[in-house]
Amino acid sequence: MGDSSPELAALREREQAMAGFLALAAHELRAPATVVHGIASTLAARPEELAGERGPLLVRMLDDQSRRLVRLLDQLLDLSRLDASSVRIEPRTFSVRDRVAELVETVAGDRAPEVDVTVDGTLEAQLDPDAFDRILANLVTNALRHGAPPVRVGAEQTDRHFRLVVEDRGGGVEPELVSRLFERFVGSSDDGTGLGLSIAQAYAHAHGGRILYEDAAPGARFRVVFPSSPPA
Repeated sequence: MGDSSPELAALREREQAMAGFLALAAHELRAPATVVHGIASTLAARPEELAGERGPLLVRMLDDQSRRLVRLLDQLLDLSRLDASSVRIEPRTFSVRDRVAELVETVAGDRAPEVDVTVDGTLEAQLDPDAFDRILANLVTNALRHGAPPVRVGAEQTDRHFRLVVEDRGGGVEPELVSRLFERFVGSSDDGTGLGLSIAQAYAHAHGGRILYEDAAPGARFRVVFPSSPPA
């Protein structure tokens, strides 16, 4: 196999992509990890700070950055599973409104009132709960970070498809980015890495579905379409 063979070129391309990804991952992990370490060190050396005027601020910063760190680690784990094609789709029947409401509370935290869940309480879906959670979490977080309230989450079941919609009232996506919105390191994400939307789309594809972007005028609308008969 010569130096110009397609196989060698593809291998080099994968190695370059992996090197770039690892560099970016290390960069993104360093920022929240440094803040968490700094606050922990401060409290270890001066525990009285916790009871002082700066105490609530330190606690809030520690909570925010630790959440960011966990989200980023989850994204990296998702990517490793998706790249290894080790995601298993195991559909189960569940109440959509209950699951959406619980996930919004977890993901949005104190911004949960900005999310309007318009899902019929009797609606049920036969989907993989973990894939559903990963997709919805990334879309809701993306809307809260890059859009504007109110954020609406809706869902409906037809004869052939289950549809999930997440939309906001922000400025929408710049036209030149729409065609590349779900590529890694391009689309908006909750931590600025451009991974959230690509991960959501990958989980949708693993489930036999897809995510479509629409201009909500004003705002952005992401419509997730699942087949009524999920892949085995």
